[in-house]
Amino acid sequence: MIRKCLMCDATLEEGTNWYTSMMKKKHYRCIPCDKKVKAISNPTRMYVNGKHIRKTHPLYKPGNYKTFNDAAFEGTYKLSNIKEGYVYVITNKAWPDWVKIGMAIDAEERLNGYQTSSPHRDFVLEHSVASNDRRKSEKEAHTRALPLATDSKGEWFKMLVEQAITILDNLDEQHRTVIKADKNPQEDELQERPKQTNFWDLTKDFQPS
Repeated sequence: MIRKCLMCDATLEEGTNWYTSMMKKKHYRCIPCDKKVKAISNPTRMYVNGKHIRKTHPLYKPGNYKTFNDAAFEGTYKLSNIKEGYVYVITNKAWPDWVKIGMAIDAEERLNGYQTSSPHRDFVLEHSVASNDRRKSEKEAHTRALPLATDSKGEWFKMLVEQAITILDNLDEQHRTVIKADKNPQEDELQERPKQTNFWDLTKDFQPS
């Protein structure tokens, strides 16, 4: 039997937009709508694109937002003025032996932007660390990666993933909080599709031969 969300009338699909636990309890509400209800019922929580953001996040602010840009717009800070964030390692099987070392306010949101622009959604967030100054940490990571890489193109380095992870774990300017990539995301981390980003903008500095 086809079930519909009582709030938005979307078709409920187990494991996609409907928790198995919700199905068993006969809670006919899709995950995005459920997140909105929880955000309203608990004003101390922050949600971005349906994902619960922990209070330890550098941009934590209670509310329900589509992106961190929306949170910044409604708040008193500007994203360009935020030093805190994450330095991350991302890979793609299309370019074996290469890793991308970059920085972002939120590593998972950046990954989702990449995935939306990839027809195979094959980018993988291998590792990320929280940093007091993400730009400074990224620069330091690139400096440390260059001698170890056999080749490099912009933010992409031809080196072992383990080497890149070790570099991130030993950066000087960071909170020392390691956030490992979640290969099996929990139900409360399921997200809606992020805003589309141009795939070629992501890889313009990387054209391996």
